[in-house]
Amino acid sequence: MNIGITGSDGFIGKHLVATLKGKKNLKLSYFNLPEYNLLNPDSLKRFVKNKDVIIHLAAVNRGTNTEVIVGTVVATHNLLSAMEKYQSKAKLIFLSSIQAETDTIYGQSKKLTEILLEDFSQRTKVPVTVFRTTNVFGEGCRPFYNSVVATFCYQVVNSQKLTIKNRSRKINFIYVEDLIKLIVREVFIKRKKSFYLKRIVPNNEISISELAKLIKSFKNLKDRKIFKSKFYKDLYKTYLSYEHGYGEQKT
Repeated sequence: MNIGITGSDGFIGKHLVATLKGKKNLKLSYFNLPEYNLLNPDSLKRFVKNKDVIIHLAAVNRGTNTEVIVGTVVATHNLLSAMEKYQSKAKLIFLSSIQAETDTIYGQSKKLTEILLEDFSQRTKVPVTVFRTTNVFGEGCRPFYNSVVATFCYQVVNSQKLTIKNRSRKINFIYVEDLIKLIVREVFIKRKKSFYLKRIVPNNEISISELAKLIKSFKNLKDRKIFKSKFYKDLYKTYLSYEHGYGEQKT
C-alpha cells in the first residue's frame, strides 16, 4: 500500500510516521517544506500519483488571517485539484479541529476546508474521512506554540512561573498516540459513504487551573499509582518527555 503524508515533519506527523514505519507492506511518501510546497500545484503531480491513501496533516495555525486561510484552505484546494487533474482515487484522510465549530480564523479555515473536501468527495466519489479532533497533547509538542500542556510541562521542568490565563476555562484533550491509532485504523477501513466526518472528543476535560496544579505535582511525584485515569498517566508520560529534553523553548 502506498501512503502519502503531508505535514509529516510536524508534531502529529512524526508520531504517525513512527507508527506506520513499524507496519509491513507500506510504502511511505512525504510532502513537506522546503522541498515541496502545497502552494505550488506543479509540485503535487508526483505526490498524488499512484497513492492508495493520502493523509493530509499540513496546515497553518498561526500567522496573519491571510496566512492561515492560504496555508489551510488554498493548500487543500491545490491538493484536491491535483488529485482531480491526475485522476488520483486515493482515500483522503484530513485532520480538522473542533475549532471548526467556532468563529476564529483558524476555526473557519478548518470549516471551509471541510466543505471543500465534502464537495470534492461527492463530485468525484473519492473516499474522504475528516477527523474533527479536540486539543492534542503528547511527547514532542512544541511549548509556547499551540499546546498549553507542552507549555506547562516545559515551565515546570525548567522551574519557571506558569503563565495561567482563563483559569476556570475547561479544555478537552486527546493524547497523540490515541489519535494516531484512529488515523492508522482509518487507513485500512472501507466505508459505505464516500464522505465521513467524525468528531473526536474523548472525556478528558479539565480546567486550566486544575491542569496547572496537576502538572506542577509531577515534579516531585514518587508514586505514579495515584493516577486515577489513563488521561493522567498520559499527561505524566508527556511531562517526563520534557524532563528528558523534548521541546526547545520557542517564542
